[in-house]
Amino acid sequence: MSSSSARLDNFTDAAFAFAVSLLIIGGGGTPDSTQSLFLALGDLPAFAFGFAILVMFWISHVRWRAIRGDGDTLSVGLTLLLVFLILVYVQPLRSMAAATSHWFTGQGGGFSGEVAPLFTIYGLGFTAMSLVTAALFADALRNRALSEQQRMAVRGDRNIWLIHTVTGLVSVLVSLSRFGELAAVVYASLPVTIGLYSWRYDWSGERRG
Repeated sequence: MSSSSARLDNFTDAAFAFAVSLLIIGGGGTPDSTQSLFLALGDLPAFAFGFAILVMFWISHVRWRAIRGDGDTLSVGLTLLLVFLILVYVQPLRSMAAATSHWFTGQGGGFSGEVAPLFTIYGLGFTAMSLVTAALFADALRNRALSEQQRMAVRGDRNIWLIHTVTGLVSVLVSLSRFGELAAVVYASLPVTIGLYSWRYDWSGERRG
């Protein structure tokens, strides 16, 4: 890998690390009493939720780099767009994580505003980041050194991120409807849709009956 690609990846890793730091438990303040400590620990589920989402995108970028190699101007542009989106996305992610965690566990501070608009903003960010990640894997197909089996795997990854994109878009549409508070439930379909797709997809190039 060239030095310029390595520097870009270091910059991307730093951006993801900074985004994770913004999710820190308790808002970054040091608990000064037992009560405040327990309140801060109540935010642990929200932190874990947000952390898992960020790591999901970061791992995908690491996997893309291993497949794509050095890339070119388009690769750099897509990576920088992903960095920009993650730094914008982290704030609605933090609010969304708090609201979702409070809804499921009853712990943490939750979210005091209207939930439906929050789902709309979060969904737009999730959709945009998923679409850029899908575009990165589409860009990886331009690597002529890939074998046919590797290309099948890359197409599979691209399509999985397109499933993320469509799911985020559906969630946005639900958030704008009269059932706006149910927008978060749409994301619960991802393990099912991605699981079924991964099961049926021809990862090895051998057609299934």
